[in-house]
Formats: sequence, C-alpha cells, structure tokens
Amino acid sequence: MKIFGPNATITARREWTDGLATFTVRPDGWTLPDFEPGQFANLSLPEGEYWDEESGHAIRRAYSIASTPGLGVLDFYIRRVDDGQLTPRIFQRSAGDRIYMDERIAGHFTLEGAQDAEDLVLVGTGTGVAPYRPMLLDAKHRARFGRTILFYSDRYLKDLGYLDELQRMADEDDSFLFFPTLTGDVAESEWSGLRGRVQKHLAPAAYEALTGKPLTKERCQVFLCGNPKMVATVQEDLEALGMARHRKREPGQIHMEKYW
Repeated sequence: MKIFGPNATITARREWTDGLATFTVRPDGWTLPDFEPGQFANLSLPEGEYWDEESGHAIRRAYSIASTPGLGVLDFYIRRVDDGQLTPRIFQRSAGDRIYMDERIAGHFTLEGAQDAEDLVLVGTGTGVAPYRPMLLDAKHRARFGRTILFYSDRYLKDLGYLDELQRMADEDDSFLFFPTLTGDVAESEWSGLRGRVQKHLAPAAYEALTGKPLTKERCQVFLCGNPKMVATVQEDLEALGMARHRKREPGQIHMEKYW
C-alpha cells in the first residue's frame, strides 16, 4: 500500500520506562474495521529519508494491538530499538502528533483458531504480551477454556508493562493464573516472584507444580509470542511432549507469533 501522508493521531502516550511505552492511536476521518484480539496493524511515519513522497514508499512495521475492539482507537505496546528505522522516530512523538496507521488489520494469532481446551496457556516475552491483553479481556472466546494461564517474562521489574493490571485480573478471576518471571539480576528485596526464562517454568514438572495440572496435548492450547529464540526453544520442548504446530488444515496445540 502506498503512503502519501499521515492518516491518524496519537491521542495518548503512557510511559512504562525509558524506551518502553504504549501509544494510543485514533484514525482521522476513517473508521477502524472490526478485528479479533491478537491481530496487528502497521504503523509508519511518512517523512524524511524513510519516505518517498512521489512513490508513496515508506518504512512500516507491524505491531500487535494491545487494546480491545470497539473503542475507536488502538493501543500499541512498543519498545524502542535504538538502531531501528522506525521506533526511535515514534518515540520522538507525543499526544497530538500525527502518524500513519494502515486501515487494514490482519493476523491469524487469535483465539478463534484455537480448539477448545482445559488450559489456554499464553507465553510472552517483552512486548510479546501485547496481543494477550485483549485476549484476556475477550470473555466470549475465553469462555471456551477452563483456565487461562499467562507466563510473562522480561529482564527487570520496570520492563513488565501492565504488571499491576494483570495481577489485579488474576486476583479477581480464579480461572486466570498469572506467572511473571524476571531474567535479570534483581535484588531479593525488589522481587520475590519467579526467576529465569519462561521455558524453565514450562518444563513438565515445573508447570504442574505451579498450575496443579499437567502440560499435555490433550488438555492445553499454547500461544507463544515474543523473542524468536524463546519461541523456537519452547516450540521444540512442546513438540517433545507430542504437541504440534497449529495449521489451518492441520489443527494443533502450538500457536506462534515471532517478534523482531
């Protein structure tokens, strides 16, 4: 799609820590299409060296939507990549600044494609938690699963955006289990929760100790989103348990979305 100028406005910006923020974007003069939690939209900044005004060519990147449908705006949970072509420029923007957002929303990383299961297991690292937030708020599709279990990892406590909201959801909903884990060197006084990479806690014995139930293909649908190395490692571990990648014509238990 050719881009000839901005078509949306940043209406809010929430800072989590340096280089990590949620941007709320509103379309200007057009209506957002319906979408499913877990899908994504493309953002771009049509300006400077990364935009050809005549051809309409511009650098664009896909970002998972971190908000629910029907709000008239979209939230994007974004980490700045200092040597990137787009995020450093997005992080120079504030509420009121204009941006380009594709009018098309796409992606197959949704609960709609998952089979009914006793446990819906969501595994996210970094900003890979973004598509899970609207999924957790999607009562219609979550009702098909007995429990929803979220494993969420980053290096430091300050990097766990939405932590308080997610913990509050878990406190108020017995069917939602939340397991944040930190991989960085964090003092005991700052963090008393789980430590180590998510794959450590997805080992069969560790998973069952945490959740009270086994991690098996008969009872689980597993979503993986974030660091490609994590996704590949966990996929391999799950396949060793007899699980298979989900495909449209070959339903399986593993659903994946790789970031960067």
